[in-house]
Amino acid sequence: MSAPFAKLQQIDLRFYQLLNKVELLLYINPINAEKERQKFYKSGYSIDPVFRYPKCTLNLRAIRKELFKLEMQKIENEAIAELYEQLRWYFSGILDCVEHVGKKELFLRSSLKTFGAPSALDLQRAHALIKASKSKINLTSSQRLHTTEEALEYMNSFVNQYGFNVTVKSATHMSSKAMVSNSKKSVILKRGEHFSALELEALANHEIGVHLVTTFNAENQRLKIFSLGFPFNVQTQEGLAVLAEYYSGALNFDRIFELAVRVVLADNVIKGQSFAASFDQLVGEYKLSRDHAFKLVTRLYRGGGFTKDRLYLPGFIELIQQHPNDETMNWLLAGKTASDYQHMMPILEQQGLMNPNTYQSTTFNSAKPLNKEVAQLLQRLV
Repeated sequence: MSAPFAKLQQIDLRFYQLLNKVELLLYINPINAEKERQKFYKSGYSIDPVFRYPKCTLNLRAIRKELFKLEMQKIENEAIAELYEQLRWYFSGILDCVEHVGKKELFLRSSLKTFGAPSALDLQRAHALIKASKSKINLTSSQRLHTTEEALEYMNSFVNQYGFNVTVKSATHMSSKAMVSNSKKSVILKRGEHFSALELEALANHEIGVHLVTTFNAENQRLKIFSLGFPFNVQTQEGLAVLAEYYSGALNFDRIFELAVRVVLADNVIKGQSFAASFDQLVGEYKLSRDHAFKLVTRLYRGGGFTKDRLYLPGFIELIQQHPNDETMNWLLAGKTASDYQHMMPILEQQGLMNPNTYQSTTFNSAKPLNKEVAQLLQRLV
């Protein structure tokens, strides 16, 4: 990096040293979900689960103290200095979330600060998508044929197409079927699950074709902010990952329905609706199986109200509406970037602070046909 940006380099590296191990998803998954599921069923679905979580051994107070010592005003470019100031406040919210996991009201407040609440438009679209897709989900649900072990083989094969040096493994305590750990360079699948062929394709394009592509592109960038994540990057990154499912032809009505339900559940959490009441809504009104309903409600209620999951749908819709061109797509895949900060990319490029992408997502360069019915639904409602 050129000498004129010595202070930026120093602050950027310090940010990374302080925050690169602060990975919220490692602390938010209940470690007693199965036991609490059985207790909840035995109670006649009336007594809300009491979840326990992995203990965080990081010294969050010391991290926060050091974070607020950083002198952003000394960064050599005013626009970049403002970006890092906003980054500090964003990660302050992430630290709040980690600190307050399991402390209901405190965690929910931290989650709302960091991931926000559904807007009226988000809820309107979610309800419309639920209504339009509810009658279709049984038609598109294929039998779950592949075990976790078979899914691991599939994911390994997909990873090898890119040549990423990552571990593909399974774990027990997860609220989702699959996730990527950036800090541990791992693709993790939930143990004991079953996956359809279409679901595996969707998960591979989502987790590997986007989340790992951005992870490894970020490693080759000149600034660590691309690895840590731009402020409020989750909506863009998860929206991009769902867009990859869509372009791979693997986004079906089941998935659209689930993403819309998450928005409704986030609203329930914020309004103080109980776990049991939300579960009853999914089983009674939406006709989901009790196991499916329990998993979905757990995702949104874990920690005390994890509103992050409401971002997937608006993030996807935002990108569908944008129709990103090749240049924009390159910026989005450069690391953990955010649509709100696209205006910063030309600035970083002009200052010699941004490198070309090392990896491209094969999903967006493929000519696979879209799910026509899903495409038509999105055209009508978005």
